[in-house]
Amino acid sequence: MRIHAKEGNMNTDTPAVRLAGEQGISLVETMIATLITIVGLSSVLSLFAVGMLHSQTQGDVASRVTTSCQAKMEELSALLFNDATTDTTVWPPTATGTGLCGNLAANSNCGGVDPLAPVTGYVDYLDFQGTRVSATAVDANGQLLRSFMRQWRIETGPTSSNFKTIIVRTTATRTLARGIAPFTVVSSQKSR
Repeated sequence: MRIHAKEGNMNTDTPAVRLAGEQGISLVETMIATLITIVGLSSVLSLFAVGMLHSQTQGDVASRVTTSCQAKMEELSALLFNDATTDTTVWPPTATGTGLCGNLAANSNCGGVDPLAPVTGYVDYLDFQGTRVSATAVDANGQLLRSFMRQWRIETGPTSSNFKTIIVRTTATRTLARGIAPFTVVSSQKSR
């Protein structure tokens, strides 16, 4: 096969003649580009996996906090209005506690829901399964068993002692991420 070229007019229809920059890419270059893309995508996908696991775990903790808070509210709501002796920090409840603070005068309160200052008789601790444990209970490795702290406060309004407001706060004592541990606050009213 002969290539015919005329002066000033080059025949580009033949495969033997290629212009500079139109040679394409080789298989090696394609493989290197593919490898770089795979490494980049695997890094991003691992971040998604970690984020999903973290979100699922934190969601589970937040759900347990809410369930524990509602359970304590049900325990306290079941007590008589003027109960001053039932201990709900243990299960089954005993007759050596604080109950609903007895007959409170108007604009009075007892207990507390500040997680930094738990009030004795108005706080209990739960392990991750929801079983009551003492504040200092540890496992075989010396780790504290308490995963949740439930606190409650009973108060009356400024003008009447015939209504009590029961406030329960449950806080996770362990968290997987930086920031505020999941907590829930539930409030209910009880009348005479």
